[in-house]
Amino acid sequence: METRFECIFEGKKIFQVVKNATPLFTGTWAQCERFKDVYNEKVTKSRFRNRRHSERLKAQA
Repeated sequence: METRFECIFEGKKIFQVVKNATPLFTGTWAQCERFKDVYNEKVTKSRFRNRRHSERLKAQA
């Protein structure tokens, strides 16, 4: 995931968060950094939830 400069809009520099050539978010640098933090946290929680779910299924078998 990377942050790229997009344009200057109303005097503000606007950036885009891109992952695998797909834009995920557009905003100021600080907003993009916050988005990446929240995105990574959600991915981590999702992986943990999926792992716990698969462990429960194994325990039931």
